[in-house]
Amino acid sequence: MHLSLGAFGGAERVCHHIIKSLIEHDQEVELLSFEFDRDAYRKIIGEEMPQRIIIHEMPYKFKIKPPFTIYKKYYLVRKSLINFRKKCSSRYDFLFLTQSSNPLELNFLTRICNRVVGYVHFPEIHHEYERSGLKRKIYLWPFKHLVEKGVNNLDLIICNSHYTKEMIMRYWRKNHTKNIEVVYPPVDLDSFWCTKPLNERENKVVYIGRFIPAKKHEIMKKLAKNFPSFEFVSAGLLIDEMKGWFKEFCKDMPENYLLKPNLPKNELIKILQGSKIYVHLMEGEHFGIAPIEALASGCITLIPENSGAREFIPEIFRWRNEEDLKNKLFKMMNADENWWSSYREILWQKIKELDPKNFSAKIWKCLKDSFQYL
Repeated sequence: MHLSLGAFGGAERVCHHIIKSLIEHDQEVELLSFEFDRDAYRKIIGEEMPQRIIIHEMPYKFKIKPPFTIYKKYYLVRKSLINFRKKCSSRYDFLFLTQSSNPLELNFLTRICNRVVGYVHFPEIHHEYERSGLKRKIYLWPFKHLVEKGVNNLDLIICNSHYTKEMIMRYWRKNHTKNIEVVYPPVDLDSFWCTKPLNERENKVVYIGRFIPAKKHEIMKKLAKNFPSFEFVSAGLLIDEMKGWFKEFCKDMPENYLLKPNLPKNELIKILQGSKIYVHLMEGEHFGIAPIEALASGCITLIPENSGAREFIPEIFRWRNEEDLKNKLFKMMNADENWWSSYREILWQKIKELDPKNFSAKIWKCLKDSFQYL
């Protein structure tokens, strides 16, 4: 189950490859999701949805306005899932939630499945609750409790990094006492590999992330103002609900900063393979597939110290604050090709672990080890 397949981010790529893995191992797969655009899915993911799959699409007619946004959405999702449960004539061997950071769906669907697996990207609500002020904590507390009810129903947790595993153990250990497995997300490395030397690339800095406030695109705008001789590009998904924010963000835009929402995969690859530097700006990012794609494309890749991608990228390419990022950016833009090539070869060997075939094998091993009837 993946309710928001129209988002087209890292979680959706994980969902796609989990479905492929299950089909490759002769499982009968049914997908439950809200309605999504198949043409857009093919363009962004780069592949069609696998054919050997039954898709249950629920209508998405939500128009949610403040206040109490998360509770209004919860009520509407609850209503849709209960309707599906009432019509469901099957009982499934297991339910695989591929975006179970807040596994609320399990409060309504456990009756139709024997076991539940969750691929957890990050325990978002608990992390936000801990960092919030008193008023926000009062607002979030009932929702946090609903999430914990869902966590209680997870038979197996798979997560995307050891960084995320530490956060899950920190926030959910009272609700989930079973094993937690780490399986890094799959990255389509073959599409991105590029050995183009730095001196043949533009003095261009790229960032990929959904166009939402949490992804910190405003740092990119600051960098563009600080380095007017470099070109800066932000690319990522823009959904209708964020167009108001995006319109405001576009104000006071530096001439050397371009925004590229909703790019097809081939255009995104072209930008990465022609750029010198990729910067990742969201601190606390649970993993981040985009930095790995950028690294495979030959970009010098700078990430926050506080992120899951640090498990693949050494300290010299990690920044601690915005001033540190500016210093590293200036230094790396003038990096020697031989110096970067030696680092790049070592890093490329490390990220080969993220090949989709390896992901498929590890996901299946986790399932077999946990559910002996497979």
